[in-house]
Amino acid sequence: MAMFWLDAARYSDTDGYQSDSTRNNWPWKDWVINAFNSNMPYDQFTIEQFAGDLLPNATAEQQLATCFHRNHMANGEGGRHPEESRIEYVIDRVNTTGTVWLGITLGCSQCHSHKYDPISHQSYYQMFSFFNSIEEDGKAGGGAKPFLNYKPSTVEPHIDSTQALVELRLKAEREEYARANTRFENWLAKTVADLPEDYQAWRPFTPTDLSTAYGTRLTSNDDGLILADDKNPHHEDYQLTGRPNLNRITGVRIEVPPTDDHTNGAYSHSDSGHFILTDVKLRVVSTATSTVRDIKFAQAIADHQADRGKYNGYGLVAHILDDDPRNGWASFDSDIKTARTAILALETPLVLAPEESLYLELQQRSLQGAHNLGAFRISLTDQVGTAVRSLNPAPLQKLANAAPQSAADIENGLRAELLQQFLIDDIAYQRVKIPLNEAQGQLSEFKSAAGDKRVMVLAERPEPRASHILLRGVWDANGDEVNSGVPPVLGALPEGVPNNRLGLAKWLVDRDNPLTARVTVNHVWRLIIGKGLVRTAEDFGIQGELPTHPELLDWLAVELIENDWNLKSLIRQIVQSATYRQSSNLGDDPRKLLETDPKNRLLARAERFRMPAWMIRDSVLQASQLLDTTVGGPPVRPYQPSGVWADITMGRFKYKPSQGDAQFRRTVYTFWRRSAAPAFLFDNAKRRVCQVTTPITNTPLHALTLMNDLTYLESSRVLAQNAATAFTTRPEQINYIYEHLLSRRPNKAELGVILMQLDALEVFYRSNPEQARRYLRHGQPESIPTFAKWGTTTGEQNATSLAALSSITSMVMNLDETITRE
Repeated sequence: MAMFWLDAARYSDTDGYQSDSTRNNWPWKDWVINAFNSNMPYDQFTIEQFAGDLLPNATAEQQLATCFHRNHMANGEGGRHPEESRIEYVIDRVNTTGTVWLGITLGCSQCHSHKYDPISHQSYYQMFSFFNSIEEDGKAGGGAKPFLNYKPSTVEPHIDSTQALVELRLKAEREEYARANTRFENWLAKTVADLPEDYQAWRPFTPTDLSTAYGTRLTSNDDGLILADDKNPHHEDYQLTGRPNLNRITGVRIEVPPTDDHTNGAYSHSDSGHFILTDVKLRVVSTATSTVRDIKFAQAIADHQADRGKYNGYGLVAHILDDDPRNGWASFDSDIKTARTAILALETPLVLAPEESLYLELQQRSLQGAHNLGAFRISLTDQVGTAVRSLNPAPLQKLANAAPQSAADIENGLRAELLQQFLIDDIAYQRVKIPLNEAQGQLSEFKSAAGDKRVMVLAERPEPRASHILLRGVWDANGDEVNSGVPPVLGALPEGVPNNRLGLAKWLVDRDNPLTARVTVNHVWRLIIGKGLVRTAEDFGIQGELPTHPELLDWLAVELIENDWNLKSLIRQIVQSATYRQSSNLGDDPRKLLETDPKNRLLARAERFRMPAWMIRDSVLQASQLLDTTVGGPPVRPYQPSGVWADITMGRFKYKPSQGDAQFRRTVYTFWRRSAAPAFLFDNAKRRVCQVTTPITNTPLHALTLMNDLTYLESSRVLAQNAATAFTTRPEQINYIYEHLLSRRPNKAELGVILMQLDALEVFYRSNPEQARRYLRHGQPESIPTFAKWGTTTGEQNATSLAALSSITSMVMNLDETITRE
């Protein structure tokens, strides 16, 4: 129920639109889950979400419940009038109310009345009036007012489990650090002996091709200095292509020296002699495949940056990485007789294939124009750490300059710098250090989540706003003034209730309301059976479908009301019915049944449908005994392909998977970004507007997700490990896997096929032992068996056997029977 409700409530952890900034409404999600778990009566559930703040002596939890109507998208666009956004939010609440509780498309009358539509234009804005006096200003951003300062009580278990994870990984890091120290001493002794006297950490890049976009002529000196002629167009891009003489590249250095040929003896032929560099692009060009790929920078630093406030946004070197010509690195306010230097660190070290070349582009596209570099030098390095994150000499450069006779002669400060650089390049150490850093970062996140959170809620203004019919639905085209009211065709507010949100909520759950109970029953029926008694769950109107069993719908609706809106009782009635418990099998005469009832409107058989993606994920985690069933807490980030957030948000947000138990939480706790919904949740609601039904599709991407997503790979390996631990014979292991995934054992024919496939896989992995280990290395470090870890050379037989059994587990995990409600 909770996932359905989050879809209906368009719940997300971000605002949406272009900024898509984070909000802290997740305590409301905890409230919803607790409400369903405690079987809160649906009428109370409704009233508190509509008007918890208007109840007498409202508690913090009742105020928190009203976040339901603040889960809409929020637009923070700078050029948009806040009132336009506010009106949009109110309209969203009206339409959501119509969909979730009334099953009608109220939004059809948002712009004008329709001849045969019983919901008039005026009725729409009378409903609008119920939500029009919220104390909000139309602004976006997490915690946009009105908000509730709420301290959640569900974070401590996650802090404790992550603290334990940090301690476990810290122990592994300390052990590996001791081994790395030994490797470092050996490396240092060899480096001191072999380091050339003329060693240079930064080496000039000597391009084989120099070109420009707008006609400036570039020439290169023997020392790597590149000079531009005095053409100095309004905009210019310098394009350098060549093959570096380094095995790998970790950073790019740009030096801009002053020369006597420039204006005022400075850096360029501009009127002031200063330069503005707006962006730097680094690409790899393949002559073999004629392909080009972009290389990303992690950061940029410089020895001087102008005050961007004084120079229309130009000054900071970090802006040469943002692909925006309205800002960039500028030399204003600097000593024009001093060379300027910038260092750009690559996100990951770059290794070029033999057929690849490096392409570097310096873009000078400022709005001020004609501030192009007159002379510059490009250098590259293969060093990591402070070499590319500091303007100071690289540790190896310091070592070369010091020229010690032996490692024992190196002073302690330099030795410490060299050790840190060595550790960054030490693969074995990084395999324990990176997971430790991730766990420590998660611990900080959870500790922050334990403090007060600004949760967006409803609260009334002291003075109500006047509500008007909006002509054509345009936000600032006011027509006649209207008062709050419900559509006359649906009755009237009960006697004695106030004409506000509280009265509206009580009308929704009044036994005389003709729709709410029926619509609610239909939602629950659809979630359990597969299709609703009214198959257009969001449209009970004349353009929707008629109920397949109207008497059943009416009876269940009355039962729901007379059982005090008890949802668990309703669910129990449905799942204990013969209708639910029948098979989807077409029986002895399938042709006749399909001819008589091709769409199963008579409910003569069960619906056969693939389970929702979230249910598949949770069931697989449960089968492998990885599922963390802790209730409540902040959102987590399950595995998904790297770069999804960064690509869609142009690098503003980067996805970091959660660590330890947090990785295996129920899917309902997944962090939801509106601009990039969880990639593993195919066919799910987008959470941009209210959605009570989702399509079921079948594409190769779904199968590839179930085969290759890290969650399923790790689950299949862990389930195979559990089977191998519990039983020694292969048939017993297969039985164990089947029982945990399908709640049955394989029949004789199935077992024969699987054992034959298992033999073939063992032969393959025996011939490819490193493939076996690689297959087993997916997932959290703690769950990877010792004999599969990096650098392991023992336990080949164990790795071969487990890899084969894991592949079989993955195969069973992907059976239609596993992921389908039969």
